[in-house]
Amino acid sequence: MPTSLLRIHRVLSGAIAATIVVMAAIAGRWWFLNEAIIELHGYIGNAVFALAVVNLAVAFRIDPGNGAALAVAGLIALLAFAQVGLGYVGRETADAAAIHVPNGVLLMGLSAYQFGDVRNRARHQPTPS
Repeated sequence: MPTSLLRIHRVLSGAIAATIVVMAAIAGRWWFLNEAIIELHGYIGNAVFALAVVNLAVAFRIDPGNGAALAVAGLIALLAFAQVGLGYVGRETADAAAIHVPNGVLLMGLSAYQFGDVRNRARHQPTPS
């Protein structure tokens, strides 16, 4: 497993988790304080989806035989895709907006799990001699 790819995977997984927290804070400010920053939430959401797709490709490149790691990366990409769609549709429909929030919580949990898993794998990687 190349060290540089593992480092990229660690950065991507950390960036995804961190940006999801930022998006939650932005959404909360919009919802409770009426700040006109919800467009920024959407832009960051689109970026998270792009990061999730790259994250999946890197996870596959690092270890195509690691089904659990690929499943988590794939699920994050799939849920991020759904989250973007729910966000756009949620502008018009309360049902989509109601699913958008718990899906975001699920994304946060999975991305935090993945970040911890990638950091753990990096820590236990044998050092080259």
